[in-house]
Amino acid sequence: MKMALRGSQASREKSVVIAGAGGNIGSHLVPHLARMPHVGRLTLIDKDVYEARNIYAQDITPRDVGKPKAVVQARRLRRIRPSLRVEAINDAVERVPLGTLRSDVILSCLDSRISRQQLNQFAWRLGIPLIDAGVEAGGLLARVNVYVPGPDTPCLECAWDDRDYDALEQTYPCLGYLDVAATHAPSSLGSLAASLQALECLKLLDGRVDQAAISRQVLLDATHHNQYVTAFRRNPNCRFSSHEVWRIRTLDQSARDLTLSEALGLVRSEDGHSAVLRVEGKPFATRLSCTVCGATRSLVSLECSLRKNQTTCTCGGRMIATGFDILEELSAKVVPQRVLRRSLRSLGLRPGEMFTVSADGKESHYELR
Repeated sequence: MKMALRGSQASREKSVVIAGAGGNIGSHLVPHLARMPHVGRLTLIDKDVYEARNIYAQDITPRDVGKPKAVVQARRLRRIRPSLRVEAINDAVERVPLGTLRSDVILSCLDSRISRQQLNQFAWRLGIPLIDAGVEAGGLLARVNVYVPGPDTPCLECAWDDRDYDALEQTYPCLGYLDVAATHAPSSLGSLAASLQALECLKLLDGRVDQAAISRQVLLDATHHNQYVTAFRRNPNCRFSSHEVWRIRTLDQSARDLTLSEALGLVRSEDGHSAVLRVEGKPFATRLSCTVCGATRSLVSLECSLRKNQTTCTCGGRMIATGFDILEELSAKVVPQRVLRRSLRSLGLRPGEMFTVSADGKESHYELR
């Protein structure tokens, strides 16, 4: 399979993003990447904090307990290779600005199906190869899947059926969290999956595309000492129906400089009012309700950008946006005039955030500096 990787593979310093960088797979993966001489930058994303029970399944020490996983692994990388540029992000991958994921390869070590689904779509929009790894503790199975975005190439969801979508974690409005089951995988199994993932990453970064498992899954059955390789095809009925890789224009303006009205005007509409703005995978909250006392608070902001003081009620309860208080897109028809005059930053868009403006069948994609 032919694939064009950006830049000179022989001379250009490589950048890699790891989502789920501190878990059963990720904690074993990061040292492998630090020891790849041509990798010059690593971005580590993980929302969790180490707990005492993680010592038995993840590559950490007792002194790491209570600390953010991404921060712990970043410090470890700097000890291995002080010259390596490392960024640690203590947040969920679906919450970070899309521009944060710009790299040569994205590595997914996520437990959550919803997070993996979202990362798959983000990788496609950016046109960045995605290597997804996973384990199944009961059968001692370790696997790696390699995806290269394109209109006719399979994505992660192309192999999903109704049962996979039914198994997506559910959000509980009253509790505000996702029910994600732990893998309970031994450290050795996570290390095996990490090694497979690191080798596939090395092939892509070296330009050895013909040797990489693109559009395939490599599965190792450690119980019965078997290996299986499965090829995937583009599913015309894939629920991620548009496999489009976006053409993204980087704006000169920052999120503080650009108002919502100005952003909507980036794509001209015939009536001047029908343009809509959305941020892929990130809805806007218009009102928060306290789960304890029922108090409400009106606002307009990306839900993922809400600060702790915004989501904490005066009674101490958690404030969340219910389904009726969520907007997938903003337009002059659905928000008041005063909101149109607000900056995109005040609406929760951060540096590196990407947004889409649509009007009269035209659609353009922009990145904020």
